[in-house]
Amino acid sequence: MLLKIKENGKDIEKKFIIDEAGKIIVKAILKDETGDYEVTYDLENAEKQEDNSYKVYFTVKMPDSGLVQEDHLIWKPLKDNSGLLLSFDDDYTASWEKALSLFDKYNAKATFFVNGSFHPFYARAFQKGHGIGYHTLNHLDLRKVSRNSFIRETIEPLEIFKKQGIEISAFAYPFGFYEAWMHEILLKSYKILRGYGVTYRLYSEDEIKSGFIISRAIDKSVFPKDEDFIQALTLMLRTVKFLDSNLILPVTSHDISDSALWGISIQRLEFFLETAKELELVFYTYSAFY
Repeated sequence: MLLKIKENGKDIEKKFIIDEAGKIIVKAILKDETGDYEVTYDLENAEKQEDNSYKVYFTVKMPDSGLVQEDHLIWKPLKDNSGLLLSFDDDYTASWEKALSLFDKYNAKATFFVNGSFHPFYARAFQKGHGIGYHTLNHLDLRKVSRNSFIRETIEPLEIFKKQGIEISAFAYPFGFYEAWMHEILLKSYKILRGYGVTYRLYSEDEIKSGFIISRAIDKSVFPKDEDFIQALTLMLRTVKFLDSNLILPVTSHDISDSALWGISIQRLEFFLETAKELELVFYTYSAFY
């Protein structure tokens, strides 16, 4: 059984759980005639090797006795469809513009969920392969506006973008606030609706295409310290890849600035992009799913 675990084949079905402290734990259950073996992988402390593989330590709880044995495997991330849905919200066009060269450096794509009316940046980003989504006209709490105002905030502005050659088919709720009735109305004009939260969620392609997902916040307001950001994002990215299930992790920030509370610094963004590249993760835009 230890040899099977060390081989780390695709027939081992891995799953993640969130423990009481909010930490991601990756586990697997392997069965044979002797019983069920519970495997726990320590992705957080995986050691990167010179050939871009990782030494991943794991523990195995033996059936019946409950004894735990420790060992390690060598994991080499390979190209597959596991990936990221990176998005930025609001109207930070100046800082987004400055970051375009960084996205080019890592061949990474993002989706910008924008407020207000058309801005020339959106056309430039669109031409570079980034996605443009909508985030309302005035960034209001949509639960507190009339139905007429709801339409003005969410749907009527789309015609302006269409005239500029940009078809928008993804929408992000301001503050992540929504009510069920909004889905029904918005899905007549959009293909994908996006919420916002602090829980780690992974989606299959079909789940994204079903019309509604929630994206994980990675702003400085969520991770005030750089070391916390690095530790958390390293584990998040390794997990989506290690599960070997072609799943996709949506993550969201706002401004790209060293001082922004609701945003991400250039240094953090580059760490994120570089880590994703090392793990062979695919960068998707929301338009890839419609």
